[in-house]
Amino acid sequence: MIKLFKRFPSGLLLGVIFLGLSWQLAAQQWPDPRNKTSSSIRAGFNGSLIYPGFRGGLEFPVKRIAFTRFRGLKSPKTSVKDRFLSAELAFYHHPDYHNNLYILFGYGFRKVKPNRFFWEFTPALGYSRTLLGGETYRVNHQTRVVTRVRYPGYHYAMLSLGSGIGKALTTRLSAYARFSALLMAPSNNIVYLRPSLELGLIFTPEHFLITEPKVVSRSKGKIK
Repeated sequence: MIKLFKRFPSGLLLGVIFLGLSWQLAAQQWPDPRNKTSSSIRAGFNGSLIYPGFRGGLEFPVKRIAFTRFRGLKSPKTSVKDRFLSAELAFYHHPDYHNNLYILFGYGFRKVKPNRFFWEFTPALGYSRTLLGGETYRVNHQTRVVTRVRYPGYHYAMLSLGSGIGKALTTRLSAYARFSALLMAPSNNIVYLRPSLELGLIFTPEHFLITEPKVVSRSKGKIK
């Protein structure tokens, strides 16, 4: 366990902090019990353009703004703006270069139109651990001893800026596509940029990690 902590110190620290925040959020009490909402599970194909991988995690709702537009005798239309915390684990394989495993914790913005199409923006911070392909050796220049490096790779701080579109297929299932820019540092004292494309599903099970997001309702227009 000590070796594992030394190998992934930043990731474990971020995980403990985020779990603490999530626990505090789940324990909050809002005045209206009808605001209770299930958290969502997100999973999909995640590739650095042509390199395959996966990305999945959880979304914890924290706020919902519902805007209803009344149009006389016509049916009213409602659009929704959601705010949520996210925790994600992702991986991609770059042949002959490295494997990249990373965790991200973010705060997402999603706007759902009356036709159930949505747009989202998901900034996140996290930790990346790369594993180099092939065998790697270390040379001691004083003793001239050559040793093989176990689990060769690098540790990075990561910033992810993602934007995507999707559509709610049912009340509990949505499909989405998201493009993200992954900024990793330090990488030879410069910022390393890696684009990624994600295609997947968002599923909201019933009674799953219940939260009580703040709900705000707004309207415009009049009913005739």
